[in-house]
Amino acid sequence: MAVEYTLLMQKTTDGSAVKSSLSDFGFAVRDIPWPDEETQEVATRTWPGEHGEDAYIPPTGLKLQAYDVEVELCYKGAVHTAYAAYKALRNYLIGVNGDGAELRIYDPYWHRGRTGVYVKKISNADPHRSNVDEVLPMKVTFRVTDPITEITLNHVED
Repeated sequence: MAVEYTLLMQKTTDGSAVKSSLSDFGFAVRDIPWPDEETQEVATRTWPGEHGEDAYIPPTGLKLQAYDVEVELCYKGAVHTAYAAYKALRNYLIGVNGDGAELRIYDPYWHRGRTGVYVKKISNADPHRSNVDEVLPMKVTFRVTDPITEITLNHVED
């Protein structure tokens, strides 16, 4: 498995297997542009006749906002296989098989992982067919609800 071209995913239910977008579903990662991390708004007050503002900055530190990660994926396979691969990945991501929809994701290229993740949108699924194969590029938008907890990879098989 080409580790740098996959997204590793695992459901948060106990005993769930780690799945690879590439080896389990046939979708290679084209790009994962991790977004900027932003802090939540702090309480502020302005006073007439005064410069600036009074801001309450919590003594326990600032809190990070949840954010979206848009992952570009691409499938390439034999003619008449793209839609079946798409459905298998989509059904896994949205939890149709009953194992839940909350995920952990890990990007082996950037060594970044998050938990508390769910699929927000699947877009641009635009298949292209030739005489010998089908190509299906698409984007999956994940919502990261826990922006602070990092997960790591314990073991990778080559």
